[in-house]
Amino acid sequence: MAEKPVTIPKEPKLEPSQDFAYLRSKGIEFIEQLSSRWWTDYNSHDPGITILEALCYAITDLGYRTGWDIGDLLAEPPGSAATEPCQPFFTARQILTVNPLTADDYRRILIDCDRVSNAWVAPRACACEVTVHADCKEDRLTFRKPEYQTNPDTVSPLGTWNVMLQFEGDSKLGDLNDRKIRHAFTVKSGDRLFTVTAEFRFPEWNSALWGDLSNLVKTDGTLVTPIKSFTFADPVKSASPRLYFVDATIAFTKASVPAVKLEALPIRLFGNASDLQAFPAEWDSGLFDSTELISAVAETFLKKAAAVERKLGEIAGVLQAHRNLCEEFCCLKPVSAEEVSVCADIEVGADTDIERVLASVLFRIERYFNPPVGFHTLQELLGQGVAVENIFEGPILEHGFIRQEELDAATLRRHLRTSDIINELVEIDGVVSVRNLRLTKYDSKGQMVKGVADRGPGSDKNKISAEWTLEISENCLPTLYVDNSAFVFYKNGLPFVAEVSEVQDTLNQLRGETEQLKTVYTQPLDLPVPAGRYRSPDAYSPVQYSLPFIYGTGPEGVREPATEKRRAQARQLKGYLMLFEQLLANAFAQLANARKLFSLDSTLKQSYFVQNLNSEEIIRGVTDILKPALDETRLVEMAETESTMLDRRNRFLDHVMARFGEQFNDYALQFTSYEGKLKGAARTAEDKLSFLKAYPLVSRDRSKGLNHAKDPEAPENQAVLKKRISLLLGLEPDIEEKIIIVEHLLLRPKFPGDALMEVCLGNDCAPCGEADPYSFQLTVVMPGWLPPFDTNIELRRFADRTIRQEIPAHLLGKICWVGNLDYGTGLDKNLIQALATLIRNDGRTAANAHPTVRSALKGAGNLYDAAIAAFTGWMESNVYLGLDEPGVETALDKLFRKKLDPMSDIYSGISNYGLIGDSVFEMLTGHFAAIVKGDQWHIYDRFEKAWKAWLEELSASPFRNGCNGDFARLIEPLLAGMIGHWLDPHEAAAQAVAEFGSLFADKMKQTARSGADLEDTDKAVADIFDLAVTAAPFNSPSLSVKEKNTLKKLFVSLYGPRVRESLALWDVVTMLSKLRSVYPQATLHDCQDGNDRNPVRLDSTMLGE
Repeated sequence: MAEKPVTIPKEPKLEPSQDFAYLRSKGIEFIEQLSSRWWTDYNSHDPGITILEALCYAITDLGYRTGWDIGDLLAEPPGSAATEPCQPFFTARQILTVNPLTADDYRRILIDCDRVSNAWVAPRACACEVTVHADCKEDRLTFRKPEYQTNPDTVSPLGTWNVMLQFEGDSKLGDLNDRKIRHAFTVKSGDRLFTVTAEFRFPEWNSALWGDLSNLVKTDGTLVTPIKSFTFADPVKSASPRLYFVDATIAFTKASVPAVKLEALPIRLFGNASDLQAFPAEWDSGLFDSTELISAVAETFLKKAAAVERKLGEIAGVLQAHRNLCEEFCCLKPVSAEEVSVCADIEVGADTDIERVLASVLFRIERYFNPPVGFHTLQELLGQGVAVENIFEGPILEHGFIRQEELDAATLRRHLRTSDIINELVEIDGVVSVRNLRLTKYDSKGQMVKGVADRGPGSDKNKISAEWTLEISENCLPTLYVDNSAFVFYKNGLPFVAEVSEVQDTLNQLRGETEQLKTVYTQPLDLPVPAGRYRSPDAYSPVQYSLPFIYGTGPEGVREPATEKRRAQARQLKGYLMLFEQLLANAFAQLANARKLFSLDSTLKQSYFVQNLNSEEIIRGVTDILKPALDETRLVEMAETESTMLDRRNRFLDHVMARFGEQFNDYALQFTSYEGKLKGAARTAEDKLSFLKAYPLVSRDRSKGLNHAKDPEAPENQAVLKKRISLLLGLEPDIEEKIIIVEHLLLRPKFPGDALMEVCLGNDCAPCGEADPYSFQLTVVMPGWLPPFDTNIELRRFADRTIRQEIPAHLLGKICWVGNLDYGTGLDKNLIQALATLIRNDGRTAANAHPTVRSALKGAGNLYDAAIAAFTGWMESNVYLGLDEPGVETALDKLFRKKLDPMSDIYSGISNYGLIGDSVFEMLTGHFAAIVKGDQWHIYDRFEKAWKAWLEELSASPFRNGCNGDFARLIEPLLAGMIGHWLDPHEAAAQAVAEFGSLFADKMKQTARSGADLEDTDKAVADIFDLAVTAAPFNSPSLSVKEKNTLKKLFVSLYGPRVRESLALWDVVTMLSKLRSVYPQATLHDCQDGNDRNPVRLDSTMLGE
């Protein structure tokens, strides 16, 4: 970019509108072309040339002001109070950011959360909660594996994320990322007191075995019930030194609170050599103070697990608030840490402080294992030359900005290389060389892991320490195991060992120096909208005031004494100049109001602006020339018509929208054709303004789904796609409210036995489009019975195109224009006509004559009205639920015979009901039975009710983490100790939940369709279990009655809280399968029955009407 010159050019290049000489020469050229025969004197003394020069100067003034900075031209006048945003100037934070789309975007919002230092997000390749099978013979999904299929197809819904978090340290509970608890105990053995540090490695909290943590720990971190004892039993000494495995039990003071039993709890002891030698070779818990064990270990374990669970719940809320369409978060957990010890010989300088060097070594290794992700200020990144679009790329953050390079560097490593570590260590001041560096990995129990060191062709599978490369498990974070690491320093060939306590203090200091506390920045996180200086661009000085005094057109008027002729000549000249004055004044007014042309002011009613000169304050003597009727209103009317204004307003708004890559062209054509040109243009402008005002939201969050953890009735808690579609289609609020966006992934089964969607598999399981009805699919339910879409098929087709264009490209969307007709609406004429024909042909009056056509139609109408009243009450009582087709016909026949008796009171025009009554009842029964079978009455209202009820159940249900897998994993530990040794516990558990789940699903489906209410959900689950015990593996002879009751209790605890949610889901998937598109009248269907595609309107072809 060329530098701005600092010198003033002698002959600056001016724009034509600012070049007086150019304008004067052009004016003279026009004069020559028009009047050269009569006007030959073009010297400056000529009055005409004088007037030309005055006009040219006025034009240069206008050209100069046009060249002002755009910020000054768009600046609001001082004191103006805008009630709504005037200009479409959205800040970088508003318009460049997005709702999280990529894994890195989600990492950013997670790291932005309090107490989270890093996060990793990965798409899940398998089902989150439960896998279902495709039963091709039955053409449905099922939880049982079809016996006739060797390798049945499985359906694993895609679109779920696994989230792993690294928490910041807690000042009281320590590191929340692992479940280790370390405490230094003073132990007495004999007459000697010594200190050992015990490291307890607790397992992940198992709510199926130990209950809900909220029953043990309050939200403030205190215990609900105090701990009575923390005891140990059956200690087993490991081959590793000072590593023991014990069965621990945490008992509470209240007998009603079940104890927490921990099997094979690893405990490792650390300390100096003499203290460890004094500790007995065998584990002796009696050496430890029981009160100290409870307060320092057992309570910390419970509080730590509860703190992690609370934090996961908070993070789940953040993720739900940013969830995208057809996506869900499955497994949310602290990242699994794999400890790695480092051993090395380090040669240092003779005057080196080895404690500080070791602290630096440990610090650098920690940062190599887990590089930090820091926040940066806006000014910092701008100063580094980072482009604005790169700074604001991603979601909105509250603590600053994260650089992509740092995010990339902080990914989870799969390999640790000794060469990389050595390169880091030799950069430390005082380090000369690093030799014999080895890496060793430990499992969750603290034992060394074999087979991950220096892996490659011909490698030793039993090798423990890596000389070159150490493999880290997938989605695991390597952490430095300081206590098992060893470093020997050499000064001039002599070995030295650093003092541990001093090293730890220095290491803590280094960590603190680089730690970034998350505080709300007082510095701006956004770029301000450039503000201009208002310079009064409409200030106008009349041209006639710049003419010589002798002309008499100035504010002084004609020089006195003057004759009437001279005054008349001056007025005549002023009148001649008023044409130029008005044009120039209007141009200045247009420039002053340029800020309004692209504004979002919905009250703007003009695009051409004028300035009223009919005032003595502006031009003296003008009231003698211009009539009073020529006011501003008349000038505006002369400047533009309403149609011109609307056309220009729409084109200005089109320009603004084009800057954001949006357009309303097809919309304008459709509504202009539908409502007329003028009305269509006005509505189009209004809709464009509404769209632009909401643009930051509908652009940034266009892929955002609803937050099903919040109130589903809240207006702001809707999929933004719904708002965007409504704005693009210009829908009225009542129509927008009726749009329902159904994400199929939200309808997936959450556990074995949950509701399943209908599918289309085919006899040979050949895919026909719906093998997996959940992954990346949604249904847009549109109100097809509301105007204008109930009558105008072209507008509906335009809406279909718009919706499909707005649905994210990776999603498969189905659009369903549903009806909402009353019982039998649209079919009543068929029944009335048939009844009238029956009455006319077979009915007899009291005089034994046929009733007239008019009388027969009246009677048929009366009978229909009576029948529909009885039918409506019968339907609303839900009596029909659970009845098969013959049962419906029988019930309706009884209903009509009861409610329409005697028919002579309804229609007395005939007297032979004894002969034709059965035919009437048969006709009524057949007609209304067909309505019940069609199941399309109030279809929208019923679906909306089911949808809202299910969302309420979903929002009320607690966050269920999918990390624990399906119920089989929860049942397997309990089942393993019950079944015979010849059975595989894993297969038995999977078989158990599949069998029980199928019975549960059948019961829930039957209950949902019958409309019954299960008051005691636990009893309902227990009854299902009693049915399941007759099938494998519950009927295993190795299971005692007591063990079966234990299993029943577990199944009740798992399924009982989910009954109502499952019933609500059954209602939704059942109603969703019944939705069918309705079409305007006189529309044929060029498709098979039940297929909603390719409707054809009468009198319309692909070639036009």
